[in-house]
Amino acid sequence: MDERENRLAATTSPYLQQHARNPVDWYPWGEEALSRARAEDKPILLSVGYSACHWCHVMAHESFEDDETAALMNREFINIKVDREERPDIDAIYQKVVQLMGQGGGWPLTVFLTPDQRPFYGGTYFPPEPNFGRPGFRQVLVGLADAYRNEPAKIRAQAQRFVDGIAALGELLVDPRQEGGDALADRPGLAAPQALTRAGGALLQHHDPRWGGFGSAPKFPCPTALELWLACAKATSDAPLTGLKGHAATALRRTLEMMWRGGMYDHLRGGFSRYSVDPYWRVPHFEKMLYDNAQLLALYAEASALWPEDAWLWRVVVDTIDYLEADMRAPSGAFYAATDADSEGVEGKYFTWSFEQLTEALDDPALAARIARVYGVTGAGTFEHGLSVLQRQEPLAALAPALGVPEEALAAELEAARARLLARRYTRVPPGLDDKVLTSWNALLISGLCRAAAVAEARGEEARAERVRALAVAALDTLLKEHVQEDGSVLRASFRGRAHTRGFLDDVAGLARACLDVHEHTLDPALLAAARRLAAHALAHHAREGGGFYLSADDAEPLLDRSEQAVDSASPSGAGVALEVLLRLEADGALDDAPELAGARAHVAATLERLAALVDQPLGGASLIRAAQHRSPDAIHVTVRGEGAATLAAAVRRARLELPGPITLTRGPDVGETSAIVCRGQVCTAPLLEVTELARALSRRP
Repeated sequence: MDERENRLAATTSPYLQQHARNPVDWYPWGEEALSRARAEDKPILLSVGYSACHWCHVMAHESFEDDETAALMNREFINIKVDREERPDIDAIYQKVVQLMGQGGGWPLTVFLTPDQRPFYGGTYFPPEPNFGRPGFRQVLVGLADAYRNEPAKIRAQAQRFVDGIAALGELLVDPRQEGGDALADRPGLAAPQALTRAGGALLQHHDPRWGGFGSAPKFPCPTALELWLACAKATSDAPLTGLKGHAATALRRTLEMMWRGGMYDHLRGGFSRYSVDPYWRVPHFEKMLYDNAQLLALYAEASALWPEDAWLWRVVVDTIDYLEADMRAPSGAFYAATDADSEGVEGKYFTWSFEQLTEALDDPALAARIARVYGVTGAGTFEHGLSVLQRQEPLAALAPALGVPEEALAAELEAARARLLARRYTRVPPGLDDKVLTSWNALLISGLCRAAAVAEARGEEARAERVRALAVAALDTLLKEHVQEDGSVLRASFRGRAHTRGFLDDVAGLARACLDVHEHTLDPALLAAARRLAAHALAHHAREGGGFYLSADDAEPLLDRSEQAVDSASPSGAGVALEVLLRLEADGALDDAPELAGARAHVAATLERLAALVDQPLGGASLIRAAQHRSPDAIHVTVRGEGAATLAAAVRRARLELPGPITLTRGPDVGETSAIVCRGQVCTAPLLEVTELARALSRRP
């Protein structure tokens, strides 16, 4: 190790390695640091972040790279750095500290612990000097070090209050029994048909009707919640939804259009940034996360099947997949985690343009003026330092007359200019790449690619469908070979060929769902068997007594708290994905046939009952609500078999794009002639031999 590097240089995290040359005496989380804290009776300074986090970089530059601040940290604290993407269990515990302090949480997360890991103070970003209504970081360090030395009883009491609060938060968040009595007896269960209606309607109360999305600034995509509106919009009739179908469809389409038009979408390469700093989707935080793009490409794909007249919907899907394949795919076939917001230490420098830069790249002042109008590039700039974020606020049909160019000609000019601008952008210093591979995020992408492949197939784009499907298959093959151990346990991540860290619920459940999704395309029975093994592993190691699931496994490192994973964040909760997997396997009969899944049916029932309160929290409970619809009257399971099974399976995938309820598909034993059996609940058809028969059976209402 270079003498200028600290312990983080040897870690598997690109984020931790970003801090390897800090003058801070950093430790990764582990027994070495914890033992030293106990031996020296020093408080722990825990700093949690991730590689693409802009404000993590700001705090690093201001404080962790400052010799005076580092000396103070090294003298008074044992300093531990954690990558929240590698260790969501640690992050989940200590985010609750700042939530209890009324700060809402976020990154960078800065929490101070006693040597036995109990928190006594916390916050997010601290400026070096008092600013933004926050105390200065050095001021905090001095005050807490003094309190730890001179007021130990006060520190112990504060730590106990936080420990008690952390324990209470989880139960109050998801357990309806905490609300008392039967005041909410009219609430539908998660699996009730009206659960979707209630949740979809509740989401409309948070909708921004002008700009789309939820709430104001900062504005996040919330794809798990948008999936509820997609389900409502696909309803075959508005009657049972009491007008919700039309409202949900309008809200969803508006949101998808505004996200695409704004600067959060990368109009040159494809793909979405993490969120918008304003309510209008115009200026993003420029980091690109795999989990966002995995979910959004699936959402845009299925929306393009609903509204095929809106060509931009499918264009978003195509360009996003091209971006992921070109810029984010590892040689192994899996996909990297993220790219940074910053380039050369400046936020957004890689993505933004001045009018002069645009003119120089296009080498045609008149053309540059037209393209600048299309993309909203101004002389003063729409971002910082005279730079503009590319966006498409006005449709070409409205711009063409104003620019004196036919719409078709303007569209052709835009495509040619886009290619030239992208080529010029590739000559810039790119943002940092977080080149670790995360199981759960790759699993989300595999499932998203499967949905996009089904839409391409339905559009008659067979070559594209096969290419997208091949990307999903290759990524899944890598995860199953490199991230699943011989005992069936799953590893969270790999970095440059080294897989590590006990997997969490979202890793295990997400990988199981990815196996089911790819199986529906390839009909490979080995993938169905793998999904069953992974589901059994989730039940054995993550199930919570009385219903629900824990984030960490029962044999993982013991921490201050074992967090439950029931509520959606930027990605679906592990509980929502696990419930979906178990219900899909139930439809296939696996819960009855597989001894390793004994008890699964009872646990599903307990989970549906215990987490019913999340029907009224659709921004956090969307994945559970969607999963539970596999118990709805509209839910269908299809078994195909025989030499022509692939043709029947393709018909099922097409039908899924149009029908309102969830459809699951498995390949049965290849005995007898080619056929399909369609089951709703406990009622199944006779074997259907023709695609036309299958289509009629699928479209028939229960």
